[in-house]
Formats: sequence, C-alpha cells, structure tokens
Amino acid sequence: MQMRNLVREKIEKQGYALGAFVASSSPMHCEILAMNGIDFMILDCEHAQTDAESAVNMFRACELYGAAPIVRVYNPFDGPMMSRYLDIGAHGVMTPLVSTVEQARNIVDNMKYAPIGKRGANGGRGPRWGAYEDYIHVANDNTLAIAQIESLEGVENVEEIAAMPGIDALFIGTGDLSLEMGLQFKADSAANHKVESEEMVKNIDRILQAALKNGKIPGIVTASAEDAIRRIKQGFQFVTCMNDLGFFRSRSKMHLDSIREAVSK
Repeated sequence: MQMRNLVREKIEKQGYALGAFVASSSPMHCEILAMNGIDFMILDCEHAQTDAESAVNMFRACELYGAAPIVRVYNPFDGPMMSRYLDIGAHGVMTPLVSTVEQARNIVDNMKYAPIGKRGANGGRGPRWGAYEDYIHVANDNTLAIAQIESLEGVENVEEIAAMPGIDALFIGTGDLSLEMGLQFKADSAANHKVESEEMVKNIDRILQAALKNGKIPGIVTASAEDAIRRIKQGFQFVTCMNDLGFFRSRSKMHLDSIREAVSK
C-alpha cells in the first residue's frame, strides 16, 4: 500500500482543492460531502465537540470517496494532539492562531519526522499498522502541516512563518483577523466579506504572496459559492466553501421559509 497526498493530487489535477469545515462530528455528513465530490474536509476540534473516536469514523467516511480528512486542533501548542490525530489517520493538521515562527516550529516538530521534526514513530492506523510502504520516509511529504494566519501579529511574521521548512500551507482565517482589525463580524457570514477594507485586502494579499513565494499552498475560508470562485481565481489553492452545520441551518431555513411563504399567499 502506498500513502497518498490527496490534496496535492487535486491541486496538480485541477489547480485547487475545494473543501468544507465539518463541525457536526458526523461520519454521515463526511460521507455525503465526499460522495458529492468535495476534495477535503477539515474536522473541527477547535470549536466543535469532535473527539478521537468520532474522528476515526469520519476519516473512513472521507477516504471512502477519495476526500482528504484534515483535523483542526486547538492551538499552536497542542503538539500531542497533532501527533495523536496523525497517528490515527488524519491526512493533515490545521493549527489556528499561528502568529510566530516559534509556533510554526512547534507545529513542524510535532507533525514531521526527523530530520525535519521530532514526531515519534508509531505503528497505528496512520501508517496502516505497517501496511504503508516506507511510511516513516514518505509521511513528511504526505501529511499536510497547515498554519492558520488569523492575527495581525501573524500577518507581520508571515514571511518567516512561510519560510519554515515543514509548513506546507498557509490558511487565512478572515473571521478572527477581522475581529482584531475592528471590522464587523457576523457568525453566519464572517468569511464572506463582500465589502473588504483596504487594510484587509492588503493583509490577504500579503499572506497569499508569502505562501506563493515560499512554495506553500495558499488557503482561505469562504462562505459562499461566489466568494470561493473569486478566491480560486485570485490564486488560492486550498479553499473552504462551507461549514456543514452552518450550511444545514441556512439552507433548511430557506427551504422552510419558501414553503410557508407560498402557503400564506
């Protein structure tokens, strides 16, 4: 058996990878999204209740249809959690609130094997209990270390973070970055800034250019099809287009409202 990097395969094939945040802890949601052709899913362990046991079944549901399961941990110091989720089969880890090169170094130490990092060797589900050929030597290239840039400090240090060997992608968290910049924040549409401040535009472009200059995958969160299309055309290669629970809430409300409106006429 060979380990694969499904995200890089999709980027090489179509120029980008399209994904979703999954906050429901539901393998069935993962299975449906993967069946519909989504490229990757970020299983949210930062803001949702997903635990390791739930995550394993979510991984399996993603992999059933060729989608890459990625886990978002709690913070840049959550090293044991990063390693643990890789050990049970995550294809990558997204770490929020990465603001310094020291934090980026900690991510690499816990996600990559020597000589790049200090991750401990294991024989669990990650390496498929030894079935993956030469896992220790190919895992560094096939597990994605994603640093989420979502603070002004992170923007100021983004060139150093992007230059860190072992960091594979930079992902812009526009919601938290907006909050720190004093911009209006709405929980159901924070990622979809139809009117962006000049400073936000500059910050997004600075992160994008730092990623491209250093050969990292540039990523960003969006909350609508239109915004996802715009970001992909802008040059982002790793783009989320929904949160499963937010999408279910908004679309189910739209469906119910349309019925009630028609009946009331």
